[in-house]
Amino acid sequence: MKKLLLSIAFTFISLATIQAQTDTNSITVNGMYEYSMSPEYISKMVVSLNNVYYDAQTISISEVKSGYYDKLEKAGISSSKLNEDLFAYNLLGYEKEGTIVEFRTKSIDEMKKFLSVKSIGVSRSESSLEFELAPEQAATYAEKAFESAKKKANAIATKVGRKIGKAIMISDTNYSKIQESLYYGKIKNTRDYYISVTFELL
Repeated sequence: MKKLLLSIAFTFISLATIQAQTDTNSITVNGMYEYSMSPEYISKMVVSLNNVYYDAQTISISEVKSGYYDKLEKAGISSSKLNEDLFAYNLLGYEKEGTIVEFRTKSIDEMKKFLSVKSIGVSRSESSLEFELAPEQAATYAEKAFESAKKKANAIATKVGRKIGKAIMISDTNYSKIQESLYYGKIKNTRDYYISVTFELL
């Protein structure tokens, strides 16, 4: 029994020693590269008789919709850029007629113009932005982030009298597609690309 306990103890000590040696012979750092993006802005409006509080008995959904579209046209928003989604509206469970109107644009100024148009029976559902990184873009940004990580690792190693060797592990957990709500109005057209790199420590 004693021999078994001693054997287990030596095993744990050996594993701890190996781990300590491994830890002291490597260094893990994060690298970051800030890139610019041109997202697509999306806004959805609920056009519904549920939103009509005056003349609700005499106005039709077609009148509500045409009135809204006319105001958008006057503001410079073409109806050809609008998409309706009746199924999405039905999923909301309103008891009166209506539809969801979606608008997409690459111009934040055009989106602001769209959102500024007010009309009877219309309320905002949601606004968001979307952006997708192409594989070649992601590769370029990862390379830039790697350079940042290597520079940081070199600086740290120099401080402790060591040098770095080859990269032995790279972790990239960035999403290729970005989807964010614009609910709070914080619009920033730059994002940070992060990677984690483990280097040999010589």
